[in-house]
Amino acid sequence: MMLVGRYKGLRKSASWCAAVLIPCTFGCGAGAGIFNPAFLNTFVGGQFPLTPGPEAAFVFVRVLNQTAENAEFVVTIEKAAIERDEEGNPLIDTATGTVITRPQRKTVRLQTFAEAPANEMGVLFSCKEEPINIVGLGENLLPTDSAMCLRGDGGVADPCFGVPAASVFPLKRADGKFACGDTVIFRAIRSTGVTGGVLIQSFLLPGFEQPSDYSGPNTFANLDAFLESQSRGDE
Repeated sequence: MMLVGRYKGLRKSASWCAAVLIPCTFGCGAGAGIFNPAFLNTFVGGQFPLTPGPEAAFVFVRVLNQTAENAEFVVTIEKAAIERDEEGNPLIDTATGTVITRPQRKTVRLQTFAEAPANEMGVLFSCKEEPINIVGLGENLLPTDSAMCLRGDGGVADPCFGVPAASVFPLKRADGKFACGDTVIFRAIRSTGVTGGVLIQSFLLPGFEQPSDYSGPNTFANLDAFLESQSRGDE
C-alpha cells in the first residue's frame, strides 16, 4: 500500500527549515541527520503527529524543494516482498521455517513546484507485513541515478535537467538509518560547486521520539486503522 499527497501540516516550509535544521545532530550533508521531534512539534503547536510513530506501520518519505524551480523527485524503496502460493498464502522455507521473501523495488515520482505549499510532497509506504529495507533517490538507488529533475518554470511534460543522487546514499534499515514508523526527508537547495547548482540532503525524524499528545487527531494511526478495517471487510 502506498499513498501520495501533500503533507499539509508543514506548509510553512521556509520558517520550518530555518528553525529546525539547527538541531540536526549528525550528517546534515550527505548522510541522514536526526531532527529533534519535540522541538519540531512545539514549533508547529503540537496539533498533530509529524511522523507515523509506533502506532502506525508506515514509512513516510517527504520531499522539500527549495530550488525556486519546478522539480520532480524520484523516490525509490526496496522492501522484502512475501512470496505467495496460488491461493495467496505465504511460502515457507522448509529448512528454516521462515517466510520466503524477495527484494522488490517501488519508485514514485513526486512533482513539486517552485512556491509553497506546492514545493513539498509526501508519500506513505506501508511496512506492516513486508518490511522496507532501503529508502533512497533514483530508480536504481545508484549515485549516478537521476535523483530529481529540474524543469525551471515548465510543466511535467517539459524537458528537464537531471540532478544525480551523488553522495545522498540510500538509507538502509539494517544499518539503523531508519525504521518502520519514521519519516525520511529529502531536501533540495541551491548550492555552488555541485552538479547543476543543486545540493540534495537527507534527514530522519525518528518515530519513536514523536510526542504522543496532540490537540488534533493522530492522522497516521487513523489511516492505519481505516486501512485495516477495509482489509477485514474484503475478507
